[in-house]
Amino acid sequence: MQVTIGWGILILGGALYLAQVISSVNFELAQRLGIQENPEDADSIFQRSERYTAYWDLVTLGWLPLAGILMIIDQDWWPIVSLIGGAIYLDASGREAAKNISFRHQGIKTGTEKQKIIFFASYMVMALIAIILIIYSVNALVSRV
Repeated sequence: MQVTIGWGILILGGALYLAQVISSVNFELAQRLGIQENPEDADSIFQRSERYTAYWDLVTLGWLPLAGILMIIDQDWWPIVSLIGGAIYLDASGREAAKNISFRHQGIKTGTEKQKIIFFASYMVMALIAIILIIYSVNALVSRV
């Protein structure tokens, strides 16, 4: 089970991290690839917020792929790193959802309806991954005591 979860979070966390690398290096390419909202359907303040968030994500979102690697190789520190990664993902998913809702409430364009659904679904997946990982990590730590 540990190795399966490790591969899952390595692949999903790695894909999200790669998306943020692309968004940080070439935001326009990220928009063309559908990683970021279309510029015609998103106000400039929202696009700037997404770009700056991508920069910060380069610092914070690397914990989950690292946790996946440590789980796969069964390194002793994987539960601690997984807790950190899970906490960051839970925070990021909720914060992004709240940010987007507040922008919409203020009438700021945040993408097409399809994009809004896809991105909100991704926040829900991130939160689910985080909760599963946190529970699994806590169980692993408790069983060591």
